[in-house]
Formats: sequence, structure tokens, C-alpha cells
Amino acid sequence: MFLKEILLVLLLSTIFACKLNLLQKIPKSLKRKINGLKIVKNVIDGLIYRELKTRVTKSGSGIIGIFIEPIVVMVVFLSIFSLIRGSNPSLDTRLFLLSGILLFTLFTQIALRSINAITANESLFIYKPVKPLDTIIARALIETGLYGIVFLTLSFGIFYLAEEVILNDFPLMVISFLLLSLTSFGFGLLLMVLGHKFPSLKNFLPAITRPLWFVSGVFFSIRNLPDNIIPWISWNPILQAIELIRHSYSINYIIDRQIVSLNYLTTCAIVSCTFGLWVYLKNEKLLIKK
Repeated sequence: MFLKEILLVLLLSTIFACKLNLLQKIPKSLKRKINGLKIVKNVIDGLIYRELKTRVTKSGSGIIGIFIEPIVVMVVFLSIFSLIRGSNPSLDTRLFLLSGILLFTLFTQIALRSINAITANESLFIYKPVKPLDTIIARALIETGLYGIVFLTLSFGIFYLAEEVILNDFPLMVISFLLLSLTSFGFGLLLMVLGHKFPSLKNFLPAITRPLWFVSGVFFSIRNLPDNIIPWISWNPILQAIELIRHSYSINYIIDRQIVSLNYLTTCAIVSCTFGLWVYLKNEKLLIKK
């Protein structure tokens, strides 16, 4: 027994020595990059904590208030438009409207509100580690997590009321939700730069948002539109994500794979993030210039 303990100590010592030796052999450039990533992570964690703390303070109901506010908004809209729209044979009306309202709100919170990101966080940029990019990443993570929880909470609430779990393809639902978040993140970076360079754009953005609400499939299905309109409106990634998530609820909600495609939504996310990051990196010094 004593011999086994000695062997175990020797084995652990050898592993520790090997690990220490490997760490010493890591190039200094790689060590700097690792340390840089750690700093970025700490900054984003701090921004997330700051944003959540601000929301908790404003809500007046503590941490529960963070979730109550968007849930109340969703329930009000669902109640109103369920009465207006009536029943849907292919998908529960509540799920139909929930997916449209919540995904459009997610896009709005991440992308469109980013136009004011520089002004809202200007006091933080006196600290060198804090970059404008970090504020958008923190907001995207918060909104994705928050609205993801709200989405699941309301969905399961509807399942409970319907006494039936209406869920055909959960992975498709999760992937579509995340891809829209990434697309919103890319648009957010672009709008942040444009809003800083052209402040007057902030006055026109609400006028752009209103028609976007009506062409994003929040209250309609793309298959009910005239054939000559579908090619023009199907470019909208919000509409694509909403239709995919509705299909993920029920196989009876039929989508045309030639028009609504997960590949297209993936392409939108990649192009949006790539172009947004490229525009941001080209203008980063301008954004933090005092």
C-alpha cells in the first residue's frame, strides 16, 4: 500500500514536471496572444456584469425583472395578434407569432441598438483594454442568452397550455437562432461604425426599422405571398430564420427549400460577421479617438 502511494506521487510529479517543461517551451509570441485573449475575456466578462447590473437596477425587481420585462412584452403582443390573426392549421398561432416577434426583437436589440454603442460606452474607452468591439460582443452574448431563455420559457408555456409538445427539429431551432444572432452581430458592428461617422443616421434609423418589421415575416408566412414578391423579400435573413424556426416546431409548417434555406442563413452570418469585422478594424482608431 505504501509502495502504491510512492508510485502515485512519482507519477504526479513527472506529469507536473512535463507540463512545466512544455509551458516553458511555448514561444513568447504565443504567450502574448494567450495573455491578450485572457484580457479580452476579462473585459467582456466585466462588460456583461456591468450591463446586467444596470438592467437589474432599472428593472426594480432584481434579477427576475430581467426576464419579466421581455416576457410581458411578448405576452401582450401575442394576446393582441392572436385575436387578430385567428387560428393557423399548420402551426399553433401562439408559436407562429412568438417566433416572429421574438426573433425580430433579438435582431433589433443586437444590431439596431449598436448604432449608439460608442456614445453609451464612451466613458469606458479611457481604459486601453476596452475596445468598442468588446461592447458589441458583450451585448450580443447578453441578448442571445436572455432571449434564448425567454424563447424557451414561452415555448414550453405554450406547450403546457396546449397539452402537447410541438417540436419537430430542436437542433434546427437552436442553429437558426444562433445564426441570426451572429448575423445581427455583424450588422451591429457595421451600424456602430456608420453611426459614429454619420451621427445623423441615428435619426433616420427608426424610419428604416418600421418597414423592416413588416417585411420580416413577423405576422405572415412567406408561402402566402404572391409569387412575384417572394424573390424580393426572401433575401431577408430575419425572415429566413423565422421561417426555419417555425418549421422546426412542426413538420406541417411547410417551407420551400429553394426559397428558405439554412445554407443561405449560414452564408448571411459568415458574410455579415466578416464584413462587419473588416469595417470595424479599418475604423477602430477613429472610433476610440478622443
